[in-house]
Formats: sequence, structure tokens, C-alpha cells
Amino acid sequence: MSTENPAFRPPVVATDAFKAIAEGVWVIPDADHVLMVPNIGIVLGTRSTLVIDTGFGPENARAVLKLARRLSGERPIFLTHSHCHPEHGFGANVVAGDVMVVYNEAQWTELQEKGATLLQLFRARMPKLAPMLDGVEFVRPDVLYTGSLSLDLGGRIVEFREVGGAHSRGDQAILIRGPKPVLFTGDLVEERYFGILGDHESHVIPWIDRLDKLEQLQPDVVVPGHGLVGGRELIDGFRRYLQLAKRRVHELRLEGELSEAAIVDRVSAELLALHPDWGNRDWARKAVLNLSWPARA
Repeated sequence: MSTENPAFRPPVVATDAFKAIAEGVWVIPDADHVLMVPNIGIVLGTRSTLVIDTGFGPENARAVLKLARRLSGERPIFLTHSHCHPEHGFGANVVAGDVMVVYNEAQWTELQEKGATLLQLFRARMPKLAPMLDGVEFVRPDVLYTGSLSLDLGGRIVEFREVGGAHSRGDQAILIRGPKPVLFTGDLVEERYFGILGDHESHVIPWIDRLDKLEQLQPDVVVPGHGLVGGRELIDGFRRYLQLAKRRVHELRLEGELSEAAIVDRVSAELLALHPDWGNRDWARKAVLNLSWPARA
């Protein structure tokens, strides 16, 4: 995640690239796989609007809200974030007075516990981007839920579901009901990226279970946290790489010929070879490490 990479681009959300992906559902896409630019959703109902994620820093949040206001007119706007990581919503405080913020309880608790540390970490590791985080604060959401929440925007039902314990403690999935159901997965699903297991609350085996549950929702359109929008094949493809890591670690351990460290080396190399065009390549190894005996214990 180095900003010294000559190919690095600042994580500015391209609001002019927004497009409809279903009736009343718009996405500002991460079409170019720009580091730390998420897919952002805008869902329009006859009475109100929902914005899903705002990007990295206050200026992105302002730009996203401006577009949402342009699409929705004077309707009230709800805002939610798929989870509490900086590139998905740090800086949304600057628009909090103009929207109703919706979080699950675990997400809000995690943000209170980790937000300041994550803010400091990103500023320290990415000094070129530190100015984009100026003015970031963490404000209490207007609506908190546990388990699930159904919100009627007016002719369009949105379901929020807690699915934490995989990528982060407070992960949530957002399903827009309709003739063509749309699922925003946050970073539980990525397109051509290895999944990030950022701390002690990120785990591969629960992640596989959460993906099973997402597939059971039977969405027609899947919006991953990063990368191109697709269908249910995105969930299946992402789950298969995690399942492969789990299976290969188990197989090699049963053979008894390699140490735990050697198993990590072998399986990591296999994952990278199978997915030569995927980003977040350091995280392939960390997924395998998460399956080692000390981590699983």
C-alpha cells in the first residue's frame, strides 16, 4: 500500500462515472481498481434515498453527498458504511448533519475502539494521503440495529444484515429487494483482490460461512467492496480461493511432511500462482497464516 509506487493514484471517488445497475440503484464504481477507492451505492426510493459508503476523507464524502442530492432531490437521505475501515467512510462526519446515519451495533462499537488507531496508522503509513484525512471525526449514528434492519425507502425495501467476524467485527451486507435484487457486500467480497485480514477479529473460516449466507440471499447483482460489479459468481469465486487455502493447509498437515511454516509458504505460493492478476498480494500469505494452528487456536 505504498504511495511511492509510480502507478499509485490518489483515492479520489470519480462521481461523474456513476451508473445505474438496477432500477433505482446506482453505483459509483471502482472500475479502474484504484487503491482505496470503494464501490459506492446510491439507492433511490419515492420517499428517501440511501447512500452506501462515502470513500476516503471528507472531500470524497462531500462529493458523494452532492451526487446523491442531485439524484434524489429533496428526499431525506440515509447513509451507511459497509464497515468501519478508513477508505469506506472516514470523513463522513462532514455530511452527518445532512443525513441519517445507520450502523449496526458491532460496527459502531468497533469504530469507537479502533477508529483513532486506524486514523493514526493511515496517516503514518501514507503521509502523502494524510491531508485527505484532515477533519475526520467519529460521530454517533442516528440509527443503531442488531442482527438485521429493514428500511422502506418508498417502493424499495433495503435490508441491512450483520455479518461480522470475517473481514471485520462490524461487517454488514446491504440487500436491495426488487425484481433484480442487488447486494452490496463491502469487503466481504472483492473482485480480483485477495481479502484483507486486518487484525485479530478477521478470520478465514468464519469468512467462508459468511459468504455461504450471502449467496443464500440470491442476488442478481453483486457489488463487491472493490473491483468490478458482477453477479453471484463473484461470491463463489472469492469463496473458492478461501476454501482452497483451507483445504490445502489441511491436506499438507495430514501428509505430515512439512512444518507449519513450510505449509504457509507452499499454500501462499499456490494461491498467488492461481491468481496472477489479483491485487493485495501480501494478504494471500496472511490468509494462510490465519489457518495455522496458533491462529486457529
